[in-house]
Amino acid sequence: MSKYAEVRGNHFDDIEQVQMIDAWLTDDDNEEGSVIAKVHLDTKTVDYIDPDARYDEYAQEVINEVLENGYVLTE
Repeated sequence: MSKYAEVRGNHFDDIEQVQMIDAWLTDDDNEEGSVIAKVHLDTKTVDYIDPDARYDEYAQEVINEVLENGYVLTE
């Protein structure tokens, strides 16, 4: 069971040069997502903003896809 209702890895931050992993806790369209992790594609390292993302199966699935492919086109 995931803490997150939705996790996306399809936003690259040009300023920080990292792939952002965004998540939403509910399916509410009015909920604002938050960054739960940042993936450094050049070094293949992950900075966890939300410590729970390190162990969340859904978050790890998206993070691993980003690490493998460099991005996630669709969710």
